[in-house]
Amino acid sequence: MIKIKRITPRTCLWPLTGSLVASFALSIGLTFRSDHHCYAGVCGEVLFPLQARLHVVVWYCWLSISVTILALRAFHPSIRRKLQLQIFRGQLPVVGKSFTVSGALVVFWILSLYGMIMGIWWFRLHGYFVTRGEAGGLQTGNNLVAAVALTGHFADVTMGMVLLPVARNSALSSFFRLSHSTTFAFHMIQAYVLFGFVLLHGLIYASWVSVYNKNPDLYRLTFPVLNPTYFYNEVWPGGRGSLEVWRASLIFTGSITSLIMAAMFLTTFPSVRRKHFNLFYFTHLLAIVAVIVICLHASTMFYCTAPGLAMWVLDWGMRIYELSGKMDSSLEAVGNGWFCLTLPLPRRRLDGCACYSPLAHFHIHHTESSIREIHPFTTITHLASQKVATPSSTERKVLAYSAPEETIMIQFLFRKSKVSRSFVPNTDHPREEKSSKQWTNKLASLVDEFTTEMPPAAERDEENEPEGQVGRRLSNIYHTSLRLEGPYFTPANPGFYNTVICLVAGTGVSGAIAIAAAFGAQSAMAREQAIAISAAGAIEPKVKLEEKATVINEEKAIINEEKATTVRPPDKRLSTAEDGPNCQLPIRDKHTWKRCIVVWSVREADYIKLPFFKEEENPGLEVKTHLTGQGHGRLNMEKTIGEICAREPGGRTWVYLSGPNAFIETGEKACRSLGMEFYGARWS
Repeated sequence: MIKIKRITPRTCLWPLTGSLVASFALSIGLTFRSDHHCYAGVCGEVLFPLQARLHVVVWYCWLSISVTILALRAFHPSIRRKLQLQIFRGQLPVVGKSFTVSGALVVFWILSLYGMIMGIWWFRLHGYFVTRGEAGGLQTGNNLVAAVALTGHFADVTMGMVLLPVARNSALSSFFRLSHSTTFAFHMIQAYVLFGFVLLHGLIYASWVSVYNKNPDLYRLTFPVLNPTYFYNEVWPGGRGSLEVWRASLIFTGSITSLIMAAMFLTTFPSVRRKHFNLFYFTHLLAIVAVIVICLHASTMFYCTAPGLAMWVLDWGMRIYELSGKMDSSLEAVGNGWFCLTLPLPRRRLDGCACYSPLAHFHIHHTESSIREIHPFTTITHLASQKVATPSSTERKVLAYSAPEETIMIQFLFRKSKVSRSFVPNTDHPREEKSSKQWTNKLASLVDEFTTEMPPAAERDEENEPEGQVGRRLSNIYHTSLRLEGPYFTPANPGFYNTVICLVAGTGVSGAIAIAAAFGAQSAMAREQAIAISAAGAIEPKVKLEEKATVINEEKAIINEEKATTVRPPDKRLSTAEDGPNCQLPIRDKHTWKRCIVVWSVREADYIKLPFFKEEENPGLEVKTHLTGQGHGRLNMEKTIGEICAREPGGRTWVYLSGPNAFIETGEKACRSLGMEFYGARWS
């Protein structure tokens, strides 16, 4: 059986390079074969072979240079820090993102591409269509036909940029250390630009049609309305061959794609996407149809979308492979509507992963809750800590599994909605009924049903129980199976800061638990390192020079015996995240990370003392709870950050923000006003 590896930092470079090289070879090759195999309604390389090939070369050169710049940014921390500098404080309107040096360079680089595309096509298109129109006796509308073609080529490269970051297993997010929010923002902005070009493309064509309708008999012979790229006898109904009929499909493929893009555009607004995510998601799946149809519209569209399509197909192959196997898991009610999901993760999932960050998320598919839904969850397990799970009482209750050395126990924490916790199946309240149908509520209800339906001990007949059911009831855990996709690591590493502040709300506490576990693991390794260094200094030989060699050998034997029964201390300097992808903690000679403060904002009705923080075992770790609701005010983030920094001034401070979008936005404003480095954990 062939072993498939995840597309991770160590394995994604070759698929990325291979996709670019193979796509370029295929695209440039097709420009020489379109006379014999023209599959699209418009094959620009038939009429303009030089421009079409320059179009392909410029696009792939632009991509190659972009990949090189991203590689320099990823593996040269000094370059990355300079690119992350803000040009001005505050956020850009509409986009809601800060304007950094890298953002300015990206805008300039994209505008440069559009400038090159315009230089390649406009003069040739303008000269061709104007000359052709004047030869046919047409004095108006010729420039509009050229403009329609030009905006189509702008849409080509824009569609290529839109498809590049859509793959989850893409090198963009792991190998090049780009956060999910960055790739999502690029995809979203370029998608809006694409929709703008498509709309402009259609409007210019509509304005030309109005000119055409003034004298259709004259225009028809030179610029047929169904496909003005060709002459009347080259397009149906002037020509009756299969090729002529196919060319007439141009207007229909363009219209179908425009309608799909309009539907996708309308569902991308935050009010729709956040409240009706399934509508947004399944409408976006129509993009598969749109890409196929638009590639049949114009050949240059396929040449530009080929790299993104190749990586997207590879990504889906990897995701389907990961989701193909079921994993036994255990679901436990922690209390007050909180639940913990525990399951064994195969170690091979971490092969080559960028696991220097404590923040990782998975996509979970649970058929008992929903056949069609896959939901992202941040794990509370710190996978980068030598691939060891966060300690928890639940781990002692999980199912037995074979080959324990091949798996790592990971955990997810989630909460049932407040309405659903008081849900009664026969209620007529529409809000409660709707809440009970949510994915997480269905998953949590498996434990609810089990605990509420369990009869008293005096009434149970344990001898007649199905095999394993007695143990389940006694352990108060529901065992189920699910499918897991991931992990996907966040390119944020708190290990290089003196103080880390986690401002989290609600279920956003999951990331804070993982960061706290990373702090504990790093502190433990630093203590072991200090003990090893001090022990080596204390055993200094005090004998004569001629006996020194013998004493050193004896000391080495003693140290080796001690190492056999204790944890081996790390090297003097371990590799760090900035040195490249690795699975080790960023420990240096001097312990950098001194404090980890978690401030959890949670509604008083939802509060529970979580068993995952180990404050007594980790000096420097502080966990504070800020209760809201019932007369309690909201968390003042700027004041909280200021008070924490004032207690121990100096050193670098990093703030982790997680929770509802409004909570994150407030935290980001506070961090900007205080000049703090921060990371906001956003899904959308």
